[in-house]
Amino acid sequence: MAPETPSADLSNPEPPGWPGLKVRFLEALRRWVRPLPLWTLPAGAGLACALGLVLGYLLNIDLPNVRRLQDYQPPVITRLYSNTGVLIHQFAEERRILVSLSDIPDSFRNAIVATEDADFYRHFGVSIKGIARAAYHNLLAGGVVQGGSTLTQQLAKLLFLKPERTLRRKLQEAFLAMQIEKTYTKNEILEFYCNQIYMGHGRYGIEAASQYYFSKPAKHLTLAEATTLAGVPQRPEYFSPLRNPEVARRKRDHVLQRMVVAKYLTREQAAAAMAEPLLTFKPAPRDELAPYFVEAVRRKLEANYGQRMLYRGGLEVFTTVDIDLQRAANEALIRGLHAIDRRQGFREVERNLLREHEDLDPTQQEELLASHRLPDWRRPLARGTRVHGLVLDVTDERAQVKVGEWMGTLLPAGIKWTQQGSLTEVLERGDITLFSINKLDSEAKSLDLVLDQEPKVEGALVAIDPGSGEIKAMIGGYDFNRSEFNRATQALRQTGSAFKPIVYLSALVQGLTPADMVLDAPTVFTAPRSEEHYQPENYTRRYYGLTTLREALENSRNIVSVRLLNQIGYRPTLVLAHRMGITSPLHPFPSTALGSSEVSLLELTSAYSIFPNQGIRVDPHLIKYVAGRDGTVREKSEPKAEEVVSADLAYLMTYLLEGVITDGTGRRAKVIQYPMAGKTGTTDDFSDAWFVGFTPSLVCGVWVGFDQKQSLGPKETGSRAALPIWVDFFKKILAGKPREHFMKPRNVAFVPIDRETGLRASVESGCKDVILEAFARGSEPTTFCSAGEHFRQTLPYFLQEADLTEEGALQFTPQQLLKLLVENPARISLSRNHRSLLLHAADEVRELPLVVLYDEARSGLQSPPQTFIPSPERPVGVDGHIAVAVEVRSN
Repeated sequence: MAPETPSADLSNPEPPGWPGLKVRFLEALRRWVRPLPLWTLPAGAGLACALGLVLGYLLNIDLPNVRRLQDYQPPVITRLYSNTGVLIHQFAEERRILVSLSDIPDSFRNAIVATEDADFYRHFGVSIKGIARAAYHNLLAGGVVQGGSTLTQQLAKLLFLKPERTLRRKLQEAFLAMQIEKTYTKNEILEFYCNQIYMGHGRYGIEAASQYYFSKPAKHLTLAEATTLAGVPQRPEYFSPLRNPEVARRKRDHVLQRMVVAKYLTREQAAAAMAEPLLTFKPAPRDELAPYFVEAVRRKLEANYGQRMLYRGGLEVFTTVDIDLQRAANEALIRGLHAIDRRQGFREVERNLLREHEDLDPTQQEELLASHRLPDWRRPLARGTRVHGLVLDVTDERAQVKVGEWMGTLLPAGIKWTQQGSLTEVLERGDITLFSINKLDSEAKSLDLVLDQEPKVEGALVAIDPGSGEIKAMIGGYDFNRSEFNRATQALRQTGSAFKPIVYLSALVQGLTPADMVLDAPTVFTAPRSEEHYQPENYTRRYYGLTTLREALENSRNIVSVRLLNQIGYRPTLVLAHRMGITSPLHPFPSTALGSSEVSLLELTSAYSIFPNQGIRVDPHLIKYVAGRDGTVREKSEPKAEEVVSADLAYLMTYLLEGVITDGTGRRAKVIQYPMAGKTGTTDDFSDAWFVGFTPSLVCGVWVGFDQKQSLGPKETGSRAALPIWVDFFKKILAGKPREHFMKPRNVAFVPIDRETGLRASVESGCKDVILEAFARGSEPTTFCSAGEHFRQTLPYFLQEADLTEEGALQFTPQQLLKLLVENPARISLSRNHRSLLLHAADEVRELPLVVLYDEARSGLQSPPQTFIPSPERPVGVDGHIAVAVEVRSN
């Protein structure tokens, strides 16, 4: 292996012809000096001193003080770490990691000296021998092939001077080098140099280069690796072992030979290093674990410290992100969005390589298919990985797909989800599209593929530790490279029923209990400010009559929620919402109960965090602490904690929301079999799907939708679109974890309650669906359930508020009865004897006993109230106005 710069005699560091040149130069100097008169010597010396002083002054006019090097802080990488101290990202103008001389291996130091400045330990900053040697070689070559600058001169140029090619700049460089040598030791100068030099690919200094090229600290470099890096600084991009490995290998061998000449190595040591293959660790394409989280941190750091400090200051930022949770969140969201996208249907492949090069002949097309490479082919492959492939051939029954060095096969089963008949209806030769790997054979380099496509739908996920407020995972969209807009923090969307727990908590604060009843019936509301009418409907388009708060929340009954908000008042509910963490504007409209106001996913998830945290809200945050390059802590997170509601009420809401998962719209989460609670949310036309839920130690919110408001598709509710992502996430992170339980405060009592009536259950009442309901002590119901109350639940919603006699007959005043008959002419009528009410439903008529109370005092009679049985001889009279609208309370 010939060195790049061969030398005739490796034992002699001086170039060929050097001794003869010195002799001729000294003889010429003696001939020139001998004839001069003696007086010219002191005169010449004085003139030289004067010129030297003037030249020194002129050169020193704009030169910095080299003592500043002692305090010089080169631009250093700002590094972000996970909650366990694992590096997750770096910010830098120059990717540099400072290390002390003790962490720089001797092999690298000696290689640098042998290659760049063999006289480093002997000169005073400027090497006369080096300048002469460089001049000689340049003269022989007829151009600049060798520099005469010492390491110290190079350091002076890197730190203090502009990259100009002028005599003045060269003289200043020499002057500064001598000043540096006077001020600092050789080891200090070498340490400065090794941390400052550019090593290619945006890396500065030996440590950053070692980690980039060899994925190890510099102190662990082998001799072969150290000499490879020592050869890089002369022409970093050309001698890069990643870009030009063969050139880098020859340069490494040359460095090893120079070390032999300089007597840093024996020939045997050099030969052994030369025999080693050049093995680098090619960095994978940038594939950030948490790009949306990192960008949120970057914005905060830039706001607090400024751009210069962020990119040059070497901050050490310890964040709250949990790598395992973030990775599980990434996988769950990607998987969920692909599932939704498939339900929305197959879209034609947009890119075809051959159509992009239609002018090529068949031979050139084959060459193009064989040589084409795609960016994500550099990533490692595994089962479940999604990767772009290039279709080489396709028939009705089989397609051959190129994925880097791998060959993939696509069969009809791999396109079943597209509902297309054959592969040729979906793909054609030259198509570039997305595939997922079903199976892979590493030895044969073969893949079993399933056709995939990049979702148009977007999604977001955020997970928070309720006790500390630390954000453990955050995803703001399907792909950060596609869109940097963070839908977890920046997007404001209607929440649908996911807002309802705030309304129900407000009801509990005002003294209601989970067993209290609200009538689910058609109701028109009038907003207090706009005077606009609003009539909510249930998702099922049915009305359920008297409904407990538990039943209404579990099954997401819209009408009950709006009536409840109207009953408890807007102001206290909106104030509570803001205290829970909702910072976006909320409006006092009836539809607010159904999530019509727009908030961010982070806001709503943070609001839910008070439920498992005993009513205490802790501000969500991304950063634990920030340290400077010297290790001094510059900022430490001290989030604000506030008690929003009592621990009793927080537990009651948690217990209610557990029912959403065990018996309500969140049933899909039951498969996890772990203590958890949460609420689904769906907006009009299925344009937004939500699920926010929690375990005792983690709160997680998921949103799915399009950036521009449009439907996700029929029945794409929060339960179908968002909840499976949430379930997938928690399945992964809870696997193998010990079971937790929600903490029950002492002031909470459990009472057996009839689920339908909300009354206290007993053996005598014959209740069939009994649950243990939670109450704050002192608020438990005292009324026991009865057969009459069970009978009431069998009535249609418009009869359920009627009084019942002990015999179970419906009991009305004449006004009430007339109002019912007028409002429901197709559903009820009086019997012929007017002693019962006929209920018309489908193909049957149900007869209900009827009693009407008539108050004769209102007719001027003095007799006491008596039972009035309607009859043709005695018609019902009414003197009241029938109101079918409900006016919204403004409190």
